[in-house]
Amino acid sequence: MKLFFADSAKHLIQNFKKYKCEIGQYESSVFADGERSYRLKEEVNGEWVTLIGSVLPDPKSLFEIIALHRLALENGSRKITLVVPYLGYARQDRPTRPGEGSIGIMVTELLQKMNSSRIILIDVHSDLIRKAFRGLVIELSALPLIAHAIGKHPPNVIVSPDAGFVSRAEKLQKLLKPKPSLAVIEKVRPKPNVAIAKRLHGDIKGKHVLIVDDIIDTGGTLSEAVKLVSQNGAKSIHLAATHGIFSGQARERLSRLPVERIWITNTLPQAQFPKIHTLDIAPLVLDALTRT
Repeated sequence: MKLFFADSAKHLIQNFKKYKCEIGQYESSVFADGERSYRLKEEVNGEWVTLIGSVLPDPKSLFEIIALHRLALENGSRKITLVVPYLGYARQDRPTRPGEGSIGIMVTELLQKMNSSRIILIDVHSDLIRKAFRGLVIELSALPLIAHAIGKHPPNVIVSPDAGFVSRAEKLQKLLKPKPSLAVIEKVRPKPNVAIAKRLHGDIKGKHVLIVDDIIDTGGTLSEAVKLVSQNGAKSIHLAATHGIFSGQARERLSRLPVERIWITNTLPQAQFPKIHTLDIAPLVLDALTRT
């Protein structure tokens, strides 16, 4: 099996090399008019190819995944597995105002139409996106990585930052011993990227708390959650999420809060920063590839 990494996932190459993976090589170039060109630098005829690439806000990332997949297909690969560590546009899973569309569903359909043997995703944000995928699609969860990381000092309470994340918070709850209790924050969003935590349902006074989410973008949701949890008397606060976007000054914003540690995975590139600890998805992906 040869692993090819699109630009959007090249930060993972060294992590996979630790497991003696064979890394496929390709070259890309740009013509004078801006048109892009790709060429595989080795033979893939009759081989199993795994293409790893995230869908980022920049549409170039999606185009590159499609182009590299096409190269593997036309050059005779017998089986192509697509691994998408971070699936962008999943938050645009439905129109919210007149004139909008389901851009996230469009991205899903484009990935499906490539007819990969399998598609492996990690913690998809939207249930609508999840349901739009058909065929041999595997969704991995980073929750076991988080559970292992905090296993020696598990929290007393897991806090879901909104009602939509309760099911995942419950899954993490079951992975920990002793089993922590669960609390939920009631949240409203008056507009995109703005979250207001209204009230907390659950007892956290004097307890060690872990607030868990799937994405940290601007940090607004978790900042509101931390403030509310702190006001309700938490003894200590940790944060955990799968995808760390950290738009703008999100890292600085969160580090100023009374948070001891932030756990995040490397589905996206992560810069070193105080309080932020990165978990490696390579073992999770390789285990899925071996099993499938």
